[in-house]
Amino acid sequence: MKWFLLLLIFIAGVYYLSNQRKVEVHQKVLVEKIKQNAIKTTLEPLLPFKPEKAYVMKFSMQTLTTLRTLTYDPNYKVRAAAAELLWQLQDEQIPAIIKHMFQEEPEESVRKSLITFLVKDKSKLSLALLAEAMNSYDKETRLNAVDAIGTFTSREAILVLNKGLEDYDEDIRLKSLEAVNQIRRNIEAHKEQELRELGESKPLFRIE
Repeated sequence: MKWFLLLLIFIAGVYYLSNQRKVEVHQKVLVEKIKQNAIKTTLEPLLPFKPEKAYVMKFSMQTLTTLRTLTYDPNYKVRAAAAELLWQLQDEQIPAIIKHMFQEEPEESVRKSLITFLVKDKSKLSLALLAEAMNSYDKETRLNAVDAIGTFTSREAILVLNKGLEDYDEDIRLKSLEAVNQIRRNIEAHKEQELRELGESKPLFRIE
């Protein structure tokens, strides 16, 4: 029994030393491969993970911060230009900035400029910001906002104009009525155009 245990220990020792030798050889092979790859990498030029689009211009956070600061510039033309550029860049803070400018901006031409570039977008966000212009203390700004909202083709725009229909100024109420009627005509014309296009489209298959 004693000799049998010694034999097992001897066999286990030989097996362990054999495996250890294989592990060391394998590690040496891996080290050599790593060295070769490192040399190859230093000789070859590094390629980008994906091609950069030449027409995409990225602005740094410092530039965006500067543009946001310029919306408070003493020069009203600078304030208007900075706000428009931030809107075009789709800056995440520009909705709050425009809302604040409709409330606090002293220059009427700047508020008019805001309305001018907002109405070009015809989006839900631009409509929501034009609704903020309806809260302006300045009558001319509210009139310009009503005119802009009247160019939309959506029922949401009519809901926004409810504020104008309840305005204390009769000119705003009248302008809002005209804008609601204009939106109604826009929606009807849009539906007629869709029906016309649907009728003009020919079916791919005809069953006779």
